Amino acid sequence: METKFQLLKEQKFPENLEKKLISSITDKQVTTIWYGRVYNLYNTLHNLKVLWLRVKDKAEVTKVFSKEYIKALLDDKNTHIVLLDDNDFELQDEIGRSFTKLCLGGVLLLYRDDNCELPNDYCYSSDVKKYKLKYIETYKLLSSYSDDFIKEETSGVSYLYLKFFEYDLSVIETMLFGTTNTQFNLTERLLLLERIFAPIKTLFIKTDDNLYYIIDSIKRDSETALYDDWALALEKVQVKLHNIVIQLLDKIELDSRPYKIKSKGKTKKKKVFKYLDKLLPLIKSKGVEEIYKFHEVVTFENESTVKHFYLLVLTTKEEVDEMKKVIDRFSCKDDNVRFTIIAHSRLFIQRYSFENIHFFENVIKEENIIYSNGYYPAIHWMDNYDCDYSETAFKLDYPISKINKLIKKNIINSKKEGFISTNKLHRCLYIKLQMYVLFHTNYLPHTSNLNTLLSLALYADNDNAPKLNVLINQIDSFLLTYTQKNIQQKDNNLILDNSTIDSLKQFFDFIDA
Repeated sequence: METKFQLLKEQKFPENLEKKLISSITDKQVTTIWYGRVYNLYNTLHNLKVLWLRVKDKAEVTKVFSKEYIKALLDDKNTHIVLLDDNDFELQDEIGRSFTKLCLGGVLLLYRDDNCELPNDYCYSSDVKKYKLKYIETYKLLSSYSDDFIKEETSGVSYLYLKFFEYDLSVIETMLFGTTNTQFNLTERLLLLERIFAPIKTLFIKTDDNLYYIIDSIKRDSETALYDDWALALEKVQVKLHNIVIQLLDKIELDSRPYKIKSKGKTKKKKVFKYLDKLLPLIKSKGVEEIYKFHEVVTFENESTVKHFYLLVLTTKEEVDEMKKVIDRFSCKDDNVRFTIIAHSRLFIQRYSFENIHFFENVIKEENIIYSNGYYPAIHWMDNYDCDYSETAFKLDYPISKINKLIKKNIINSKKEGFISTNKLHRCLYIKLQMYVLFHTNYLPHTSNLNTLLSLALYADNDNAPKLNVLINQIDSFLLTYTQKNIQQKDNNLILDNSTIDSLKQFFDFIDA
């Protein structure tokens, strides 16, 4: 008996798991056990281990390995249990046995009942192809239902899409786990697949609670589902998921062939951003996910060419504040290659997508990506949104009425030289610049860095950028630099002479117009 379970015991499973496995074998409910990782299609790193149990009766074995137990084991020990019965292997026989060959053939066989034969692992790649064609046929049928719903403007298409996703996930699960994972809900199935199949990460944005933003919104708000606010976003997710399934089946068909052939598809060479090396301090910062280049300007200064790039950095929520420190250092550089950088978390943009859609929809485009370090989802844009910048203006750090009073008292109505604190001047400048950018782009910058905001102001209203640039250059650059460096100084530490007051008057008049 010791020899029979020796390999199983060598794995050092938790005591209760080991007992359950041995008990199920002794009761003749489990006939074969495999242990290892899911077949790695794209050579991506994942640590999830799987115990595949071939069982006689899933219903009986589920009494021992309940859904709750399987989930707890997954959370605590990063180990997943999959129950396979004769029906599962019969299906694998029909669809080419790629799972049996590629997955079970490459993991550890911990136990086999002497009276139970191992499943046939001779693979027919032609059957995988037939399965793909059958999947495409079913997909087209389901797509026609959702298309009809949209055409007839029938409410509730969002729920239809969620059910639609389950079919695609079942195909992926069948190929990677050997069976469908229908005892888990949609969110749980997606989270599990993310851990072993990276392309799934590109489908949905997650919240801080590890929930999927759209799915959670639909569940929490029946009106969102009823009026199908997310229908367009879900349609895009469905197309992406469909392509992921096709790529998976194509890769499995190729890998399951007895001989290897070179893929005929030519891989497109991605354009490499020429100045990526200058962004290394930013890229090496913790939390950077992707960088988008959304604008560039070429100017001539002191008989030399200056290139100025505008970048959006998508970062993890936890690192946004730390990222701002790195970005502020970039804004101070006066090289021939300059960067204006803004940073936000993906979840922030998603949560406020209805406010910022006119800005971010033109920024976060695939053709604008200059750096990415993994698989990430696109922003989900709502179908129905009412973009009103006046509501966003309430999020300013200080009411615009108070800023106007400050400017009026210290600059507009000033008839002679006067004093002002760098704290107050900075407040007036950055709030007014934020408001200017918001008015022209429907985007409220979160930064208070003057260099960044001045550059964003030039970008915001391209037609008037030359005039604004003249007004910016009229303001003493030392004044702006000194103000930015001393924003905490609340005492009157600045003397505003007549020339400076006049320059500031013209500047504020222009951005208020």
